[in-house]
Amino acid sequence: MYRLLPILLAGLLLAPSALADRRQAGDGSLVVSDASARSIVLKGNGLVFGHIQQGTLTVQSYSAADTNAPQISGAVPRIVGNTVVYAGSDIRFLLPNGRYSLRIDGTGIDISAVGRGSIVAAGLGTIFDGTLSVNNGKPQALGVVTASATFNGASNVPAATAASVAGKDKAQDRSQDRGH
Repeated sequence: MYRLLPILLAGLLLAPSALADRRQAGDGSLVVSDASARSIVLKGNGLVFGHIQQGTLTVQSYSAADTNAPQISGAVPRIVGNTVVYAGSDIRFLLPNGRYSLRIDGTGIDISAVGRGSIVAAGLGTIFDGTLSVNNGKPQALGVVTASATFNGASNVPAATAASVAGKDKAQDRSQDRGH
């Protein structure tokens, strides 16, 4: 089992580039590695897969964009209200293409996603709560303070900065159109 873990982790880390042929213009990537989290809320559109060593995967919503069915193993589903909850150890999931809203908590969490979306994550406050990386950017350490990020094809610039840069570009374009 422990010999298989490095291979699985390498596969999860390389997945966004390996799945590049499924990407569309404007798609971004998300990688969460070896996370220990009290809460990860992931909302997006595209492909998402991962592994939870011990914890819970709650599928708040999923709307498939094609005929490929989601695959979840390692836990028996329970319907709780409007959600489906998978709790246990060695949970693996693949939502191949569609709009999703997931909540994940536990330890040994690895997630890869390609498409567009957002993540809000809070670690357990241990020495190493794992890392989070969006759009092939530098991995950031998770911690007890809640972190949030957006993944899309825009750039590695944080969402608020990307919006202000886009606004300045539009203002410059309008100025050039008026001959200024």
